[in-house]
Amino acid sequence: MRHVVLSGIAPNVLKDLEHDKIKTIEIRSPHNFLSALETDVGDVIFLTSTSLGDVRPGTTGVIARIREKQISMHRVIQRTEMYYEEAEVQMARLQLEMKGHARVRRAECCALGEATVVEADEVQFFEGR
Repeated sequence: MRHVVLSGIAPNVLKDLEHDKIKTIEIRSPHNFLSALETDVGDVIFLTSTSLGDVRPGTTGVIARIREKQISMHRVIQRTEMYYEEAEVQMARLQLEMKGHARVRRAECCALGEATVVEADEVQFFEGR
């Protein structure tokens, strides 16, 4: 099945999702933000702790359904006596519901500004190799 990928997710976040079954995460990294923009509530996505450049066949992760999605803007202000700097950062907040574990069968490389997509098979059991 084809899934949009969120990569480089902290392993403890994935463990929390596995344990609690529902978890809200905030996406700020540009490649994951672009992927989050391509999703809708109800979509099933693939999450992995593997960095984007290393996602390839055999990469493992979890699949989760998006229960809620919010896109927002945060204003960040830094100031000292010498300067005042203001920046705006967009972020996505996704509430996810754990569906299971999966392994990538085929990774589709994305162009700049597009979501990363993989074909992944749900793992129902542990395979001995």
